[in-house]
Amino acid sequence: MPNVRVWGYKSIVQIEQSGLKFHNADSVFLREEPYLWASGPILLNGLTPVSIPVQSNDQAKFIVIEVDDGASVRFELNPNGPLASNARNASTNSPRLSGEQVLNWYAGASLSFIDAAGT
Repeated sequence: MPNVRVWGYKSIVQIEQSGLKFHNADSVFLREEPYLWASGPILLNGLTPVSIPVQSNDQAKFIVIEVDDGASVRFELNPNGPLASNARNASTNSPRLSGEQVLNWYAGASLSFIDAAGT
């Protein structure tokens, strides 16, 4: 069964482009390190949804989700938290995720995961 890890980041930062020999209008942005919080590893146990806890005083603006190599999960992002009237638990109808994914994040939000192997 796959493990899931989640990191909360405050922002992205533009890196300095030194040594340019021509006009370059593109920019390069990276995650601002260090991350604000981490959750995991979260061990999934089949088709029972597992949620990450809501972070107190959360200032993260985006998250990075990482799933074990060769595994996939299904997930639901609940911007208003797990107790909101429109909150959803991950199910066979949820989006699938493997590898690494970056998502927009909200203070008080939560994530729900299930193992996609059984769906």
